Amino acid sequence: MGIIEWAHRRETPLQRRVFGWLKTSSAARVPTVPVLHPALLAERRFRKGPLRLLLSKIYYEPLFRLQCEQAGEGLLLHEDMPKIIGNLSISLGKRLTLSGAQVWVAAGSGPRKTLLVGDDCSIGHGVELTVGEHIRIGDHVRIANHVALSGYDGHPLDPLARARNEPPSTDRSGAIVVGDYAWIGDGAVLLKGVTIGRGAIVASRAVVTKDVPELAVVAGNPARVVRSIPPPDGW
Repeated sequence: MGIIEWAHRRETPLQRRVFGWLKTSSAARVPTVPVLHPALLAERRFRKGPLRLLLSKIYYEPLFRLQCEQAGEGLLLHEDMPKIIGNLSISLGKRLTLSGAQVWVAAGSGPRKTLLVGDDCSIGHGVELTVGEHIRIGDHVRIANHVALSGYDGHPLDPLARARNEPPSTDRSGAIVVGDYAWIGDGAVLLKGVTIGRGAIVASRAVVTKDVPELAVVAGNPARVVRSIPPPDGW
């Protein structure tokens, strides 16, 4: 038990005294110290900006490229590199931007799984790509933070089979396709077997269980079409 948890119980005079001291201390304001705190702020900005970009280019990017079958020019890793789990074949297009804390998984057994990402895409922080058969992401796709593309159920529906740690049946996995120019909003979930049409938008927190038409906007759980986007000039 930590001292904070111990003090929060306030069962004895000593616990109540320590709790009061902690509460007072947490509300106290530390004054800004000239020279010291501006210097610390400058250091932090340098460490989170130029230094992180330099580290990405000389350390994370070369290691990440070694794990890919193909990775085009203009790759930008904002923070760290995706954690890759399982037997996954990865082919990436040009000018791909990846934020941090991503997990890419080749799920289940059987043949090698495939992840294909096109040109000029960005994939946000905390995205999870679980490849059941294959995941194909087109060109000019925007995937926001904490999105999950889940092409594999992970466990069987039968509760006793789950308790025995049995894998799901082969029909519990499927491909996921995201068409060119699509936009997947923050926290959305795409389940196995779905195709997101060209130029479509998946709203934040939506759960997509079936195909999304081209230039449609879907929202909700399960996701439903809420509007259509007029085709832009040259579409």
